[in-house]
Amino acid sequence: MVDNLQLGLLRAAFAGKCQQGGDVVVHRQIDSTNSWAMRQCRDGKALPFACFAEEQSLGRGRRGKHWLMSAHKNIAMSLAWPVDRLYRQMHLLPLAIALAITETLEGIGLTGVQIKWPNDVYVRGKKIAGVLVETQPFKDAGDAKKMAIIIGIGLNYDMSLAGLDRLPEMPVLTDICNEFGFQCAGAVPGRTEVAALLLANVVSCCQSFQLDAGRKLEKFRRQYDYCKNKNVEIILDNEETLSGVVSGVNDRAELLVSIDGVERAFNSAQVSVKADG
Repeated sequence: MVDNLQLGLLRAAFAGKCQQGGDVVVHRQIDSTNSWAMRQCRDGKALPFACFAEEQSLGRGRRGKHWLMSAHKNIAMSLAWPVDRLYRQMHLLPLAIALAITETLEGIGLTGVQIKWPNDVYVRGKKIAGVLVETQPFKDAGDAKKMAIIIGIGLNYDMSLAGLDRLPEMPVLTDICNEFGFQCAGAVPGRTEVAALLLANVVSCCQSFQLDAGRKLEKFRRQYDYCKNKNVEIILDNEETLSGVVSGVNDRAELLVSIDGVERAFNSAQVSVKADG
């Protein structure tokens, strides 16, 4: 039986949280929710709005990676949020959105949730969600130039049919259904229920971000830093590879890594936690 997302419940969740009003769309099939949202911004669609996809053909993650998602089994959403100018603490937004995902997972009863810098969400050391934040200029009804923040989220609900055995390069993954079975957390909530809670939490994050950014960073440091004190391999944008031990993140949400006794800060890198870390 196909488990379609229920548009009415998603719209109710959006309306219940979003002070600015807005629209929610569910696509049966699409290339990428972020790509669609960016096109809509360029074409003048009123903001804010959210979109979900039952199936993505070209789902995107950070650094150009493809996001794998079986049809009608997982949650792919994007939220287009308007701002007059980019947030002064924009560098903290990916972590803040990752925290909204942790709140969603903990809100449905899961434990062992952490965030792997800069914006992947893990449960018991396995990846369950990822975030992609992009920006897109747009013009409002008064023809004023503004900026839209496009927040894309992929959340694994049921990966049982994803064919992960054919993708050895992927990180170890988990999903909500599997974690409920392992953690004995009771009946698994429906996919629409999870999607609605996720949407509400992300909208709340956007509405409070400029006031709450510093507090969210401290919450990440205190409770959710998956990489801290672990041995990691860092792959830089120029493909240089480094190894070291993570000591945390600084106030700009840059990853702090001790390499040969010297602490270095990284604002863009691919991070792999070593098996002995």
